[in-house]
Amino acid sequence: MANGKSFVSAFSLIISVITLILVLYLIFMPSGKANNRHYEIEKKLAGELSDNNLYGAAIAQYEKILNDPDVDIETRANINYLIGKIYFNDLFDYEQAASHYVVARSLNPEGSFYDEAGKNLIASLEKMGRMVDAKRELNKAVDIDSIYAAHKGDTTVAKIGEEPIFLSELDEAIQKLPTEAQKQYVSTEGKREFLKQYVGRELMYRAAVREGYENDPDIIKEKKDLEKQLMVQKYIMNKVMPDVNIDTSDVRNYYLANKSGKYGDKSYDDVKSKVLYDYQQEKAQQAFSDYVGKLAAVEKVQIFDENVK
Repeated sequence: MANGKSFVSAFSLIISVITLILVLYLIFMPSGKANNRHYEIEKKLAGELSDNNLYGAAIAQYEKILNDPDVDIETRANINYLIGKIYFNDLFDYEQAASHYVVARSLNPEGSFYDEAGKNLIASLEKMGRMVDAKRELNKAVDIDSIYAAHKGDTTVAKIGEEPIFLSELDEAIQKLPTEAQKQYVSTEGKREFLKQYVGRELMYRAAVREGYENDPDIIKEKKDLEKQLMVQKYIMNKVMPDVNIDTSDVRNYYLANKSGKYGDKSYDDVKSKVLYDYQQEKAQQAFSDYVGKLAAVEKVQIFDENVK
């Protein structure tokens, strides 16, 4: 009976010890969520250090996370990307930047940073003078088959690496030029000359994109202004201009009303084209003003002329 009690006591002791070990494990070994919270704190601190131009300290902070053997692959990939950004954007150490971008992309090919890291990797290789490696990465980044599929039946007039430029692209670019400028590139020789210019511009554009010029504040502002201008023009064409009706008899009345003032008493036939142009301009301006007036009433616009000095 004593042996039975001793066995029970020993068994209870073992259970108690195991329970204690489990409790201590749960206390001192944080869960995945807790680890993630820890990583977020470390990342935030590193970001603040970087924002204050303390780049070495920021990298050291990021490396603390990488030194944790339990860090998950996605976090490890993201941290390598963030370190690469500091080396690329702030320290201009392109070898270190390239190595961290390669690691980040290898660890997580599905990461949201993948394309950005690839672009900066190519730029880093170019700045290091490793043009062959940069070209290889460029070719890997382009889905050549899908490009040819989208231009089935089109004629290839040039290639940048393995990426083709098609005749239809060239023709479209020429058609966007002012009418007089287009005349220079109608002939075969003219098109060949324009193709050289087109390729040169494309090369410069790609180099600028790889170096992050799309994030330049001046470019962002200009892009926003241009976008606003294009949208307004499109809106006017769709919403305002359909209400502009040209009445032939009204054009003649417009001429008679302005014969002396605008047209110097010249005959209608002599100034007919100008009369029509002026009439259309005035009608369009009136339609524009009316439409703006309606929008202003809806949006309750207030104009403070006295403050404009």
